Amino acid sequence: MDCKAVMAPIKTSLYTDEAIGHVIDFMVEKHMGLVPVIERDGTFAGLIGGESLIPYLMPKSLSALGTLFRHGAMKKASFLQETAEDMKERLDALRDRPIGEIIARNVKVATPETPLIDALMMIREKQYVVPVVDAERKLVGAISFFSVMYGLNKEYDRETVERLKAEERASRKQQDAKRDEP
Repeated sequence: MDCKAVMAPIKTSLYTDEAIGHVIDFMVEKHMGLVPVIERDGTFAGLIGGESLIPYLMPKSLSALGTLFRHGAMKKASFLQETAEDMKERLDALRDRPIGEIIARNVKVATPETPLIDALMMIREKQYVVPVVDAERKLVGAISFFSVMYGLNKEYDRETVERLKAEERASRKQQDAKRDEP
């Protein structure tokens, strides 16, 4: 079995020159913790996820102590008394910068013909999304644990599930709009 049998198509492209705020909003709306990012010509550029964003939520005083965190010497920082507003302020300062500044670029990729077992090994090594690219490095899909599970389930119909999710989101928006009416 190869990657094209279970890869999820990329329906929305996120570009390196887009604002980080737009990408964060997309990730929150879609409940996606790790997202492929491309250049304007469609070539794969890297991944954006929590690992890229968490350092910007942390107090600046901790960046000076970064080596202690990376090597496990310092495990807690509760003495800093951080508030949600403090973290939101740091994240807001980041929102207008281009996403290409903070994406992870050193990412393993697969092709549609890559054996699925090789992509599973990448996932097992903690790369939870494996971008699938063609011969020109154009992003054509992605493999994750969930895309593999969906691909192995014969009863699963991706388009039907996506349609039902979209209908549910639209229904929730209508309910929210009605609730907000005077």
